[in-house]
Amino acid sequence: MMMMANELPEDLVMMILLWLPVVSLLRFKCVCKSWYAFITHQNFVRKHLLHNNGNNSNTHLLLNTFEKTMEDYVVSTISYDELQIFPPTQPLPPRYFGTGEKFGIFVVGSCNGLVCLHAYYTSKVVIWNPTTKETNIVPKSNLPLFAPAGYCTHIQGMGFGFDAKTNDYKIINFVSMYEPNFEDYVMKDVKEIIYQKEVYSLSNDSWRKVDGPQCFISNGTCTTGMGSWLAYNHDPDLFVLSFDMSDEVFLKTPLPDNVNGPGLFVLNESIAMVALMPLDEKGWEIRYDIWLLLKVGVKDSWNRLFTIGPSFAKIHRPLGFWKNDTVFLTRINDGQLFLYDHSTKKMTELQIHGHSDSMQMQLVTYMETLVSVKGGNESVE
Repeated sequence: MMMMANELPEDLVMMILLWLPVVSLLRFKCVCKSWYAFITHQNFVRKHLLHNNGNNSNTHLLLNTFEKTMEDYVVSTISYDELQIFPPTQPLPPRYFGTGEKFGIFVVGSCNGLVCLHAYYTSKVVIWNPTTKETNIVPKSNLPLFAPAGYCTHIQGMGFGFDAKTNDYKIINFVSMYEPNFEDYVMKDVKEIIYQKEVYSLSNDSWRKVDGPQCFISNGTCTTGMGSWLAYNHDPDLFVLSFDMSDEVFLKTPLPDNVNGPGLFVLNESIAMVALMPLDEKGWEIRYDIWLLLKVGVKDSWNRLFTIGPSFAKIHRPLGFWKNDTVFLTRINDGQLFLYDHSTKKMTELQIHGHSDSMQMQLVTYMETLVSVKGGNESVE
């Protein structure tokens, strides 16, 4: 058994270190070589992750905005417990997305402390641990694309999640290929586009193809071990398309009847849907209905929880959920962030805002961990 610098048994040292936050453990790596080896070992990283899972003091919310004074895309970190915004906001790692060029950055998702970032309209993807400051550049897929010569290629959607069976992190890519007329892209019939699904494995650092339905996807979200997107074969017949990160299979869930214009979010580790419902023929008065999917693949498992509006629905947009089903909203005209309690109908203004069109469509929950962006799936002792 390895002895630590203070000659305490390893089991006792592990019990003590498991209670420490990641920032302290990062400092303790510098004590000596044996402590560095112990803290960075996959066995300790996994146990620390499991020990701190559900600890709200290590949990934060990430909100991606374009900061006007810095003229750059930044991530604002909000403490989960008290909704305290930590200054200053963190610039996303731009050097990994190009040589000085600023891209619109989308936070694909977060899992076990790792955050997946994608630069809009490019194939540039990185995996980032904001706590350890590690960043891993994901290699561009070199898989052959089976499309006629001259066709355009576009990453239509993306997801990020954890495969618990193999202890691996995966990215799912939806690649679409179409004739060179991008203005009409979103209006094209599904049959006019060639779709390809690709999965990246962090442990293998490689891409491969997976079979999936031919459909157009839009708004998406990630729950534990599952990525889900709104999709359709024939507009406007929408359904939820989910991808199981472990079994690598797709599942379809029809939407509730008469639901229009929804967006997907995460609520209590389940898929939640915010459906925009017009209250008059011209759509001037609207409300948001909040639904929860209890079982993927089963239409009858949709459960409507509550309704937002209609008094302010025309000027606010839902971004995600907090405790007791309270909802984060952004004001459409200036990007101001609010918290709405549907039980009391009270709105609380938070001290953060961005451009009206730059606020990410959802908040991402992030947990401080030691998980490495380099992957690896050593067996846990």
